[in-house]
Formats: sequence, structure tokens, C-alpha cells
Amino acid sequence: MILYVLRFSLALALILGFYKLLLEKEKSYNFNRFYLLGGLLFSLIVPLISFGASRDVKQIINEMPVYIPTNYNHQVSLLVLVYWIITSLFFLRFGVHIFDFIRKIRKHERLTLEHAVVVLTDQKITPYSFLKYIFIRKEQYDSIPPEILKHELAHVTQLHTIDIFFIELVKNFIWVNPMLIIYKRAMQLNHEFLADNSVVHSHNNIKYYQGLLIDYLDASKTPLSCGFNFSVTKKRLKMMRKQKEKIHSIKQSMVIPLFILILIACSDNPGVSGEEMLKYWRSTANMEEVLRTGTMDDEELKKGIIVPIETKARYDSLMDIYNRMNKAQKKSVYKLPAYLEPIAE
Repeated sequence: MILYVLRFSLALALILGFYKLLLEKEKSYNFNRFYLLGGLLFSLIVPLISFGASRDVKQIINEMPVYIPTNYNHQVSLLVLVYWIITSLFFLRFGVHIFDFIRKIRKHERLTLEHAVVVLTDQKITPYSFLKYIFIRKEQYDSIPPEILKHELAHVTQLHTIDIFFIELVKNFIWVNPMLIIYKRAMQLNHEFLADNSVVHSHNNIKYYQGLLIDYLDASKTPLSCGFNFSVTKKRLKMMRKQKEKIHSIKQSMVIPLFILILIACSDNPGVSGEEMLKYWRSTANMEEVLRTGTMDDEELKKGIIVPIETKARYDSLMDIYNRMNKAQKKSVYKLPAYLEPIAE
């Protein structure tokens, strides 16, 4: 699990870094959206990819019996318990937010607007959207500028909430990685670029629309929603007047070698050699029996089939081999427990 998170984090850092340096300021909003979504999905999958070991190693692995550990490290078990408790709390918070939206939708008056449903609330809010629902303060609905409605309709029709759901689910599982917070903000800002671009193309009055954005600025924030609760920044205002650069296609083409680099750097390794596998197996093949009975088969020792672990140096050497194995190799052997110093007589 730890190795998976580290590989995921490295892949995500490379994808986010590339986006921040080369893509974020480009007016290729749809490309950027699918780059961020695809990059997140790729970061989740690539640590699970294994190119496999050589034929000789696979043959040795297939001949080995699979042992199921009978002892557990209490500290590791405690950490796993803490992880799932915190993860459960994050999912509980996620569920509370969903329930809150459902409660508001059922409680307040609803109107149909093109492909969306407008929920007229009594709360002092600025417009925001969630799935196909647009939440607007009831007393402002008749006087709300069409540009603001168009902005929220863009969030609805382009399904931006689905993107937020995806990143939130990943955050809930891999909450130990704070980089996901930055990644989510990048996705949200690009959503705003997309919605702003839709308004500008429809109404073609950038200066007036920028004034509306400032008028509707609200510092409040709803984690799963899209809209004016996401702070209006200088980036958004500048992007409306920015022209598309001629080299944007060159930057986009660099995504392919980036993903190849990530695949090489973050996928599962090809494993250790057959000789190293055999060395590890000879010291651990009867480990389950040793831990259960406290004795070792003298006959196997005499024949040289089983090699005892007599020193800390040999233990460290075996653990180094285990750490360099790929997933298939690790599943075929018994993981050594923590090293215990011999009791002096």
C-alpha cells in the first residue's frame, strides 16, 4: 500500500507539474479538462502495471508454494485501523454533503431551465450548481443577469460535478497526499475557464461580464458544487482576454512522452533475478512452521535445502531482495517478520 501511494504520488506530481508549467495558461480548456481527468486516472492505474519478470524467474515462482502469514505486526495493524477510521470519516463527510444537497432540493421550489433544474432557496447565497441543479436565491431569480445563468448552465451541461466527484473519491481514499487538494483546485479553476468561455462566446461582452463576476464574488465555498463560490481570481479575468498561442499544439504533443516517462518510472518493477528468488526462498520456505513450532527441520538443514538466518546482515540482505520483488514475486513467498536480536545466554 505504501509503495502504491508513493508511485501514485510521483505520477501525480509529474502530471500536475507539467500542467502548471505548460498547460494551465493555455486557452485549450477542453483539452486541459481531459488531461487532468486522464492524468488522475493514469496515476491511479500506473502503479498497478507490471511488465513482468524474465521467463526463468516466472518458472521459479510457479514452482514455489504460496504461504499465508499467521503472525501480524501489531503496529502495522494499528496503522491500518487508523487509516480506515480516518477514511471512513472522510466518506461520512462526503455523504453529509450529498445529503445536504438532497435536502435542499426537496425542501425548496424547483423550476425547469433548459437542461437544468433551478432550486429557489431562501438562503443568502450566490448562484452555484450541483449535477443538474442550479441553486439561486429566490428573491434574486427574476433580476439575475442572463450571463450568470449561462455560466451555471455551462457547469450543468458540461457535467463538471462528475469531475469533482471523481477527485473527491480519490481524496477520500488517498487523504495522506495533500497534492490532491492542489489538483482539485486546478480542476475547479479550469471548470470556471470553461464556463466563462461559454458565456463570452454567447454574449460577447467581456468587460460587462467581468464586472458581473466581481459583483457576484462570494468567499463561501461548497466542496462538491461549481459556481461563484469559487473565488474570482486574476487568472480568470486575464484568461478571458488572452489569445490562444501558436505553440499550444506543441505543448499538447509533449503529453505523450510525459505519460511514457511516468509509465517507466512509476509502474511495478520487473522484479529480482531467479537466483535471488531462490536465495530468499531457501531461507523462508518453512518460516510458517518455524514460527508455529519454534523448531526447524534438521533433515532439510543437513541437505542444504533450507538455509538458516543466523545474522542481522543476512536478514537485511533477504529483506533487500524482498523489497525489490514485483507484486507477483511477493505473493509467491513468505514475508519475513521483524528481526529479533538473539537472547544472550
